Amino acid sequence: MDFMSILGMRAKRVLICLLRTFPRALAAQALFTGALTAYYLLSSGDESVPLSDIAIPMGVTFIAAWCVFFCAELTKYSASHAFHRYDDDLIGKAFTGINKKSAMFETGLELFHKGQFRNALEYFTDIGDDRFACTQEEKGVLEFFRGRCYNILGTYPNAIICYDKARDAGFSASVLPLFTARCCAGNGDTERAKQIYGELLDTNYEHSDIIRTEFGRMYLKLNDGENALKWFQEAIDRHENYADALGGAAIAQNMLHNFKAGEELYRAALLNNISDPKGYSNYYKNIQAAALLESDKD
Repeated sequence: MDFMSILGMRAKRVLICLLRTFPRALAAQALFTGALTAYYLLSSGDESVPLSDIAIPMGVTFIAAWCVFFCAELTKYSASHAFHRYDDDLIGKAFTGINKKSAMFETGLELFHKGQFRNALEYFTDIGDDRFACTQEEKGVLEFFRGRCYNILGTYPNAIICYDKARDAGFSASVLPLFTARCCAGNGDTERAKQIYGELLDTNYEHSDIIRTEFGRMYLKLNDGENALKWFQEAIDRHENYADALGGAAIAQNMLHNFKAGEELYRAALLNNISDPKGYSNYYKNIQAAALLESDKD
């Protein structure tokens, strides 16, 4: 994106913030006017009050309130972003207009990043109806974020549909095939998940270093410890996504009732700063407890 494009988008952001904060400034002015009028009525009795005594404070209050609200709105946006507060690299020039659909998308985006995925999904879905004319780029972005909401909420069939629509609309972020494959695996469509992962394996794909651990996680969900261990071990040998590979291998070893090997790998995963160590430890211990019960029955 060249300098003039960035400048134009930032100028538009300033204008949107000005327009958005105008009603808030009017509301603040109305409250002040009500309080000022009540004060004059109580203090002056039957005497008339010069219009200038009310008009000037009203004007000053409006301008001051508008400035405060405008600055507050503007500071929400990081200086490193050309337009959108979040995910500017994913959204690009989509939803940058001064219109209702762009305002709704931004509200949905805000809710999404606050973890309110159901509410965000409602906004993203409403934008997609016939009331709004979206560009092809906007349709792709919209379907991607709808897919993310469904994905996080665990509604994998809907997430896959949205991700496929995003791809068909030309959305091409590098994370899209990865998220699609994860949802396919979560939905039981392991063949498609294998196909997507296989196409990304050992390529110049941006996230190719985690594909082996993705394969491993898929096999863990299938309760196939042997194949899971195979993929995690390959990742360990290649030092790809190393801590997570160690952690996955520890769980796979427990599934195979190799408890000593699993405990060693578990400690190694923690020592190598596996992501979310508390969540991982709980998961590991649950799998270990289930495997120990199976072992006792045998």
